[in-house]
Amino acid sequence: MRRGIVRRGARRVWARAGVITVMLAGAVALGVAPAGAHSQLLSTSPVDGAVLTEPPSSVVLTFNEALIPDVDSISINDATGNVVASRSVEPVGATLSVPWPDGLPAGAYQVAYRVVSGDGHPVTGAITFTITGAGGPASGVASQPESSAGPVSTAEPVVASDAAEGSAVMPVVFTALVVILLGGAVWFARRRVGPRDPGGADAGRGRRG
Repeated sequence: MRRGIVRRGARRVWARAGVITVMLAGAVALGVAPAGAHSQLLSTSPVDGAVLTEPPSSVVLTFNEALIPDVDSISINDATGNVVASRSVEPVGATLSVPWPDGLPAGAYQVAYRVVSGDGHPVTGAITFTITGAGGPASGVASQPESSAGPVSTAEPVVASDAAEGSAVMPVVFTALVVILLGGAVWFARRRVGPRDPGGADAGRGRRG
């Protein structure tokens, strides 16, 4: 009788451990999924690496999702790395657009951006292009057409390092929690079962005799 009760108790312990494990897995999965769902740069005008015969009228960056307003910015750096223009930019849905400054000479330029994804994580990156002729802003004739297919290769990682580190740590934490949980369940189940009492068994046989 006692043995049956102990076995049922052990089964309940294992069942509870399984339920808790599934709940932990679901919670961690929900936490990891948003960490990888960051905004991604889809297209730019001018395209990354373009050579322009005239300055562009504007720089346009298009992302795969709407951006959070009031926190996005674009800076323009010359070939020596000096910032020649920097400003906050109000997104229109998934698009950032900034006019090209007047009076900038011909040369290589980097347009760096910092935006915030819909999940609240910052995303940074940059594109580069070269202007071979000087003059006022014009429509711009590039050696390449405007890009619209596929993610754009950027000079810097597009996902901020803190978000990447957070998504890498979550699986380790989950594994540690599962190991601790299962270890505790095994210990508790063995404690509930306990060793058999040889003396009690012998006494029972003596009474039956």
